[in-house]
Amino acid sequence: MPRKKSGLSAAEYAIIGLLQQQPMHGYQIAREMAPNRGLGLICPLRLSNVYFLLGNLERRGRIAVDHRSQDAYPPKTVYKATPAGKRAFESWLRQPPARLREVRLDFLLKLYFLQDKASADMPELIEQQIDFCRRNLSEWETLTSAAEPGSFDHLALQSKLSAARGTLDWLLAYRQRLSSPAGAKARKQS
Repeated sequence: MPRKKSGLSAAEYAIIGLLQQQPMHGYQIAREMAPNRGLGLICPLRLSNVYFLLGNLERRGRIAVDHRSQDAYPPKTVYKATPAGKRAFESWLRQPPARLREVRLDFLLKLYFLQDKASADMPELIEQQIDFCRRNLSEWETLTSAAEPGSFDHLALQSKLSAARGTLDWLLAYRQRLSSPAGAKARKQS
């Protein structure tokens, strides 16, 4: 899993986000990140990956461990976000991804957590991401027009240009849906 400048991966931020909502044990986190639903649609993790990342986050002081006793069972290990983890998560949450490919992972994770909070920050993050995509699209258009037609560079740049256009179109459609009366009502109910 790629690491960000802060040293945390998108998956680690997702785990902190879940733990900020409520303390959980590893199996609960793995269930939330299971493939084919919710967070697992964009950041699927196996149980072994969850525990590996939990260990990293604990060593970095981003989460804390609580061993809770149970009468007839062994103690249950419950994880919770620390103040440092919460600060790191909140800072990450409000920054638009700086690379187009990060929209598929980081940006969608951020939308998940902002939508869950019914946050007023979501429209601002979407606007920042649209602005970034427009700048990115303009750069790719300039580079593509300068590349020799038929060259590999031209082909590769056309691919990047197509991805940038698709991402921008998706963001604009999502913004439109959120600004519609039905979208605004759905945000208030979540």
